[in-house]
Amino acid sequence: MESPAPIEHLSCWKPVAARAPADLIPLFVRFAKWRRQEKKQDKKLSTYIFTHYSTLPLALLVPKQNRIFFVQGIEWRFVKNPVVSWLLKRLILASYRSGRIITANQFLTAQMQDAGLTVASEMPIWASSIFKMHAREHRDIDYAMVLRKGEVKRLDLYRDFLAQAFANKRNVCFITPEDEVAAEFSKFTTNVLLRPSAEQMRDFYARSRCFIHLSDHEGFGLPPLEAMGAGCVPVCRDSGGIRAFLQAPLSSLIFPKSLPADQFFAEAEKLLNDAERLNQLSEEVRQAFDIGLASSLKARGRLINTLT
Repeated sequence: MESPAPIEHLSCWKPVAARAPADLIPLFVRFAKWRRQEKKQDKKLSTYIFTHYSTLPLALLVPKQNRIFFVQGIEWRFVKNPVVSWLLKRLILASYRSGRIITANQFLTAQMQDAGLTVASEMPIWASSIFKMHAREHRDIDYAMVLRKGEVKRLDLYRDFLAQAFANKRNVCFITPEDEVAAEFSKFTTNVLLRPSAEQMRDFYARSRCFIHLSDHEGFGLPPLEAMGAGCVPVCRDSGGIRAFLQAPLSSLIFPKSLPADQFFAEAEKLLNDAERLNQLSEEVRQAFDIGLASSLKARGRLINTLT
């Protein structure tokens, strides 16, 4: 990965979810060693930004005044087991209280405030400018979507939606980083992108009329926003974070999670069959993407001032 900042790797192995607790021990030891070396080289105290709940134990090795937590999601909601979710929530919030908090959007700011925490700053994340693309007159794909494993990702709903789309002879494209998902869902379409580049994703979005998003919960929900850059109109279940970029009047593209699957499909079909409204929305989502991209760049400048 090319980066203007130096990169230090604490591990060289491929992450495996089942092994994560055990992996934390050598990571903790290596981070402690790296911290000692840094102290010897520089007497000034560095500020550390922790970006994922799996990094929170490492924050214990950093003075409280030098801890910043960048909140990009409500991680305990990704766990279905209520006991584990409750315990994870308590641990995460306790960690957040020991430092300063920066959030990735207004939705997450509100979630932190509801939990009784103070947010020091907001750093709205946005999709890469790579996904920005001029409008295409002809779009040959009806529905695009990104499929991933995970309890909150709701592959069951995607399976149902794809079955209905297939029965209605709709042309569908799906993107996935996982071989198993590609193999299972390829029966619904020949348009399958397995671990594509950003440019390949953008080109498929530019060919697609609607993007389908069915997750239960997302702290942000990046794929629908990326699709917007190419004028692909998102049709979404209310996963939370998507409200950060689907604001009025685009909030009409968000449907409650209580809406039955067949009715959600009917709403998507209703939009797809209304060419005039679909074309208008395609232009509106591209404009919203451009505006958000510009404002996010300004927000980065404000954040740098805050940190310094």
